[in-house]
Amino acid sequence: MEHTIIGKCWVGTDSLTVYQVIPEKHWTMDRMDPEKMSDWVFETVEPGAENEPGYFKRLGYTVIIAGKDFGCGSKSVEHPMAALKGAGVKLVIADSFSRYSYRNAINLGLPVITCPGIRDIVHTGDTIEADTVNGKLKNLTTGQEITMTPLSDFARAIIEAGGSVAYAKQHMGKGD
Repeated sequence: MEHTIIGKCWVGTDSLTVYQVIPEKHWTMDRMDPEKMSDWVFETVEPGAENEPGYFKRLGYTVIIAGKDFGCGSKSVEHPMAALKGAGVKLVIADSFSRYSYRNAINLGLPVITCPGIRDIVHTGDTIEADTVNGKLKNLTTGQEITMTPLSDFARAIIEAGGSVAYAKQHMGKGD
């Protein structure tokens, strides 16, 4: 995992539900297919995306910025976070997260960082540079800076391994 992530931002609202990240009708149930599901990311939220496979991905956003309670609205479902990864999202930063979505993102190897007030300094289309270890974020478009909650060492280790399954395989029988 890159410790410093640079990317073009898409900014959402408070309480973006897992069903807004990707409508449930597009969750692949036989096996999770992030690439296939990525065709429908923010289909009901992003103007022009409805019934347009791959629309959001073509916009080139690699960082999602959101308000309070990102990924709320359901119990533990991995599909929306997997779909974001499939769409090329490298980082999600929000005022706060649903605990299920936060954990599912980490388990799938998608960095998620809490940063109250992030939407005050980042707007859709801005490019940011986020240091996930030191918790520093700079808006490269405006020059503004903000401090984020850095990833914990354990979360970073899971993400760097490629997710919780890969992490567990790497550490089986090692006594850590």
